[in-house]
Amino acid sequence: MQLVVSPPKQQVQSRRSVRKSIIGQLILVLLGIELLFAATFTSLEMPVPTGKNIAASIEKDVAVMHARIPDRVMEKVGKYLPPVRVPTAEIRYSIYTPQTPVAIFVGYTLGWPIATIACATFLVMGLLGPMFNFHPFAGGGGINYYLEPGFGYLLGMIAATWAVGYITRNSRTSLNQALAVVAGLAAVHIVGLAYLLGTCVVLAVIEGNGVQPGWQQWLFQEFRNLSWYQLPYDALFGVLAVGAGFPLRWLSGRLTAPDMGTRKDNGKFKELMDDY
Repeated sequence: MQLVVSPPKQQVQSRRSVRKSIIGQLILVLLGIELLFAATFTSLEMPVPTGKNIAASIEKDVAVMHARIPDRVMEKVGKYLPPVRVPTAEIRYSIYTPQTPVAIFVGYTLGWPIATIACATFLVMGLLGPMFNFHPFAGGGGINYYLEPGFGYLLGMIAATWAVGYITRNSRTSLNQALAVVAGLAAVHIVGLAYLLGTCVVLAVIEGNGVQPGWQQWLFQEFRNLSWYQLPYDALFGVLAVGAGFPLRWLSGRLTAPDMGTRKDNGKFKELMDDY
């Protein structure tokens, strides 16, 4: 006959309280919304990501730095430096908004479901905010914002936070992190392009006049501006976002479970830490 000793009631309650900090989760949701809000109003002038254009942009930057070197220094090191070629081709630029990398960062650091709740809340605020003179979207927002070409990319950001958080929920290996970045990029751009194409088809059916002339060119221009020009930079900054979020993810875990650091004597401590 074996005697079964039940754990103290206080210890059972402590185990159940792990990751149940409502205030901590609410703070993380608000931080996620704030990051997405900041990304929406951040615009960077970046070279159009084509091979020749990027090369010309680098050559221009090198020429500018070369021109700033004092003459006395150039006399000493000039013979060791290769000749600087000043680009003659016109460099084309596009406006880049880092919403996708920030969505990947939020999904990775906050995890699911907190990151997805933050992104979905941000989208709802953008649709309803103008009713209260609040505009989270750079394009103004409003209940009719779903008609904008880029609205599908906002929906894709919600899917990206879920994909990134789900893939990295139990492990942060290099493979999982790479898969998370790829999944986040795919979620944003596939959903965005599908919504863009679907909008054209639905509007054509509703109007009843068939597809309007020139829609192919319009669709290509939107695809070029929203995906073709954005995707290379999204991939680059998405990788950097995961690297920056690696130490911050542990902090977000401690915020939602402040008692984790006091449970070293518990056999589940390592398992709980692996979740973050």
